[in-house]
Amino acid sequence: MALDENSPVGDDKSEGVQPPPTSRLKRLLRLIFVDLYAFLSSVLSLSEGLDREGTIEGIRKDVEFKGHAAWILIFSILIASIGLSVGNIPIIVGAMLISPLMGPILGIGLAAGTNDIELLRKSMLNLGISVVIGIVISAIYFLIIPIPEINIELRDRTQATLLAIGVALFGGAAGIIAGSRRQKSNVVPGVAIATALMPPLCTVGFGLATLRWEFFFGALYLFFINSVFIALPTYLYIRYMKFPMKEFIDPAKERRIRWRITVFLILTIVPSAFIFFAVLKESFFESDTKRFIMAVEQSLKERNTTVIDYKVLTDDGQPTIKIALIGDPLSEDLRNAWLKMRDDFDLSNVALDIREPRDFTQAIEAIREESRSGSFEQVQAFYQRQIAERDTALVQLSKKLEREAVVTGDFNVLTNELKTLYPDLERLAFANFYESDFTGRVDTVATLMIEWREPTPQSDRRLNAQRLNDWLIVRLGKKVRVVNFCEGVIFAEEG
Repeated sequence: MALDENSPVGDDKSEGVQPPPTSRLKRLLRLIFVDLYAFLSSVLSLSEGLDREGTIEGIRKDVEFKGHAAWILIFSILIASIGLSVGNIPIIVGAMLISPLMGPILGIGLAAGTNDIELLRKSMLNLGISVVIGIVISAIYFLIIPIPEINIELRDRTQATLLAIGVALFGGAAGIIAGSRRQKSNVVPGVAIATALMPPLCTVGFGLATLRWEFFFGALYLFFINSVFIALPTYLYIRYMKFPMKEFIDPAKERRIRWRITVFLILTIVPSAFIFFAVLKESFFESDTKRFIMAVEQSLKERNTTVIDYKVLTDDGQPTIKIALIGDPLSEDLRNAWLKMRDDFDLSNVALDIREPRDFTQAIEAIREESRSGSFEQVQAFYQRQIAERDTALVQLSKKLEREAVVTGDFNVLTNELKTLYPDLERLAFANFYESDFTGRVDTVATLMIEWREPTPQSDRRLNAQRLNDWLIVRLGKKVRVVNFCEGVIFAEEG
């Protein structure tokens, strides 16, 4: 049967070609991924709303650090110092809301990304000014209002941690992205940046004011690391979004500028990368240590022994985990099991220092054996000697306490009388000194040390010292030496 030339070939189902099911599935998945990629690209796009010229102008304007910006920094530093001194996190966050430290940091990233050496110098200069102001103001605060003890908010700002670096990195990224929009959002990126900068800066001032150099250098080190990791995402964003590079008429000058910027980036980023990996390694080590301690506690679950504390020491080069136990003594098998268990937590190079309660069983048994082997009279005599020695010590201690009470009472009476007779006295001290002339003879000399209130004339001081000496001889009935706190012996005659 001949086919009608007007009839379509595909009408015959027996001769039509259908795509295999696997091809249809691949086509469907490809369409899904293409649509998903397009959707995510539109959601995560950084190009929409980008204002390159406005961003550069805004950062340049915020780099300037004078006038109102300096005063705002002073007030924010004072607020942050108050928050650190009392350990109050909301107060510290309040200081971050008004901190103007974002400008110079973003300026450094912008200058490095656009090869603007003049902006780089200006940003670093203004950042240095803000650092000096922050350290001086916080140091003055902690000199005037000392804190009673070191709280956790101060102690946590003395070492770089993975979380602190993460806050700086993500805060810097949020800062430049939010600041580069044509239409400003309700994001406050300065808070995240100030989180990484304000508390360490105030802690530097605390270390300077209290001469605690571990706080000073530790917080200064943390401030530097955080500053680098805030400027780094700004630099990467500027290069990724292809911000216009600064143009130079002289090609040789342009090459020199680019070379200087490159050297600056290498000297800044390379050490920071090593520090980051060191912090990352330390973070993993702390995590492995905590998991190891949890495994140790799990192995003691059915025993009458408990881990009361642990500490990691790295002073001698090799890290050591010190574990303090309480309860029954540790068996040798369990101790060996802990040593083998270190390999499961990547702690094979870490030493274990296990501090367990002492076993006094042998000592007690030895005492009991000695008591059983000796006669009743020997044991009784031993305990009588112990009781006699204890009673003697108690009597001597009681007499000493009585003498000190009498001396304290007499001294208080003497102090009140002298202050009434001589109002110009600033302070005094009274004691019996032992004096030797190296011939074997030792004398006890009663000595009164005095200091006169300024501005008492020198002539009045000597006259009053003579009268004071005469009065003391009558009052105490013995020779008294009068000594000035600063000038030495004034009067030692008996009158």
